[in-house]
Amino acid sequence: MGTKRRFLGFFTVCVLCGLAAIGVVAYAEDKPASGLNALESDFYTATALLYGQTEDGSLRMLCTATAFERNKDVYHFVTAAHCVAEDDTSHDRVQVEPTSWYITFDQPERKNFFPAKVLGVGYQHRGDDFAVLEVKLDKPVPIIPVATKDPVMGEDVSNIASPLGLGKQLFRGHVSKDKLDRPVVEGDINWKGATLLQMSSGPGSSGSAIVSRTQKGIVAFLVGSIGSRGSPNIVAIPVSKFSKFWTEIKAKKYKWYKEESAEASGGKGVKVEKLWKRVRNGIVYQIADPDEDASTGRK
Repeated sequence: MGTKRRFLGFFTVCVLCGLAAIGVVAYAEDKPASGLNALESDFYTATALLYGQTEDGSLRMLCTATAFERNKDVYHFVTAAHCVAEDDTSHDRVQVEPTSWYITFDQPERKNFFPAKVLGVGYQHRGDDFAVLEVKLDKPVPIIPVATKDPVMGEDVSNIASPLGLGKQLFRGHVSKDKLDRPVVEGDINWKGATLLQMSSGPGSSGSAIVSRTQKGIVAFLVGSIGSRGSPNIVAIPVSKFSKFWTEIKAKKYKWYKEESAEASGGKGVKVEKLWKRVRNGIVYQIADPDEDASTGRK
């Protein structure tokens, strides 16, 4: 029991009364000098950990996020929708949890936290498990561009993520199936068109980018696994779905998300514990029979 408590304590960063005064602080270069190629080195630096504030003022590490756009000192990071929101199915609306969000680049000697603003969140029942965050930085970091093509079978890919809150790690693998024609099911979520990967991952990897070493850009986003924990069948959503989602968000034409649904952010984070328990356990999907009626799952 003591070991479990120590592990959970590692996962929690206590933030005292000075949390409200957190601002943008200098970001130091954090490129590992090892066997990473140039793309992976930039990818490592562009990857951050997403935290949500709990009711007692602590921060919980939830998921992984990647910088993909910037305008001067304002950056856009992408992560998974299930890290910040739930679907309000009774109103066909995304419901962002009322809390404050932060990212950190998880430097070994110092954890600097940067406030993050929710810009758009996808409706998970459609398979749009994406969320975009806006963060202001005072030092440049690389961005990893969004690829123009979906992944293809056999494509070599890399992933930088922080499973189990153990810090940023490099994972390499390949696309084992570019488009799954069977619905993937988790609770009442049921959708088609997932990409399957052969690589390692774990709770906390959700939302992390899958980068093609050929296209040199993001081709998919990791959201869960199929089967028991430790299964090599990693579930990702192809980049074309994200590009469509992000285009509609910017044009204010994504009907499942409204800006007012995120205006409550900055609250006490009452439900962050619920999100944390979900991402800690990892999203494990099942495969539905392709002959069954998939109308309960939105494509």
